Amino acid sequence: MGKNKKKGASRIEKATAKREKKIAQRIKKDIGKIGEPEVSTIVAHIEAKNKAKVKVVETKIDNPSRRSNFSFVPHPDKDEIILFGGEFHNGKNTIMYNDLIFYNISHNTWTLVDAPGAPPSRSSHSAVSVAVDNGQLWIFGGEFASPSEYQFYHYNDLWVFSLKNRNWTKVMAEGGPCGRSGHRMVLSKRHLVLFGGFQDNTHNYQYFNDLYAFSLADYKWKTIKTSGQAPSPRSGCQMFAMEDGRIIVYGGYYKEKVKKDYDKGTILIDMFVLTPEKGDTDCSNYRWSKVKQAGSLPTARCSLSGSPITGHNKAFLFGGVYDEEHGEDDLTSTFYNDLYMLDMEQNTPTWRLISVKEQPNKLDSEVAQCLVNSETPTPRSHSGLAFKHNTLFVYGGLVEKGSKSLTLNDFYSLDTKKLKKWNMICSDDILKTVTSDCSSDDSMSTDDSSESDESDESSSDGQMDTD
Repeated sequence: MGKNKKKGASRIEKATAKREKKIAQRIKKDIGKIGEPEVSTIVAHIEAKNKAKVKVVETKIDNPSRRSNFSFVPHPDKDEIILFGGEFHNGKNTIMYNDLIFYNISHNTWTLVDAPGAPPSRSSHSAVSVAVDNGQLWIFGGEFASPSEYQFYHYNDLWVFSLKNRNWTKVMAEGGPCGRSGHRMVLSKRHLVLFGGFQDNTHNYQYFNDLYAFSLADYKWKTIKTSGQAPSPRSGCQMFAMEDGRIIVYGGYYKEKVKKDYDKGTILIDMFVLTPEKGDTDCSNYRWSKVKQAGSLPTARCSLSGSPITGHNKAFLFGGVYDEEHGEDDLTSTFYNDLYMLDMEQNTPTWRLISVKEQPNKLDSEVAQCLVNSETPTPRSHSGLAFKHNTLFVYGGLVEKGSKSLTLNDFYSLDTKKLKKWNMICSDDILKTVTSDCSSDDSMSTDDSSESDESDESSSDGQMDTD
């Protein structure tokens, strides 16, 4: 009986391998028809081109171009927010970015920093800023999509940018995570702790729940040993480090094959705490625990944005999307623009729905409410969220209008002490100008023609993808 089972399993594995080989051959044939180079060749060319640069060029810009799946983190010391990478689909091609852009909060200015040796373009990577050595920006992994989207490349590289010296370094360290995107990375006890993510090569995919730590002291990776009930494999979760060394993981997404040509996605709303074992001082041994949640919990959603409130064991979370499947080919997406605060100080992590309302103050209440609504960020997913000096910032992201997927480039701030109103720093009228019966992103290029031209040129420098 055991032998028969093994033979049956072997036949299934062989059939699966044969099917995947046929798919790969078909994709390769399609790529040959359009004359697109191998994705690994494209990525290597981009990295070599960036390495050949010899000087730092800083340019003032009006604001970043439309994008999603970028990183958006506060500077560890200065009054700035740092944006890196992202992606944009213009209706024909996917455009990937590797631009490094600084937003100065006090002066309300954006500066593009083109520094030698920059990483290839990517999206859905993770970034962490630290105060070590006068400030550093660390980036791991992410995804590159070729312009045709026939090919995807998942990075397993680690980069550090010196905020003082304005230079990039690719850190060569063995034993790290495999290539992935949609993972999360936080700073805890002078270590970069990385969890989850996924890898997709167009004909097969895998989700992860592994855990790694990179030491900022000796520049070495280690696989963290864990006990207890670990989260299931997932990407796109939220991950926050607490002052006492514990780490919170919330939600995420995964998909699984239900039929030969049908994959079903699942949104997760569970929460886990990662606690250092007694006596652990170097992020080697942790214990997973599934925890209850209290307060006004968000509805089920994924691709929401999160930002920790440093030093207070709290975090803000904004927006997201819920995809409801109606059979194999019908999907309804609901986007959100609500704002939550997660209080992790409590024994039971507690959610609070944040109400942002401007007081009428001698204005007709109906008129006042219209003013407030006009400056509230529209519902979206995959946006950037950053918290600095009691102010919350939201930039860009994705939303749908009918069958049209739109990439945004508007920018908002919110004084979290007053919570009176959102301040629109940069507007975006794309939702007003695009009709809902459009089925591609090409109509977006009509008011972003200059951006599209620049992006098409930079697409040879690198592109990117999702989650």
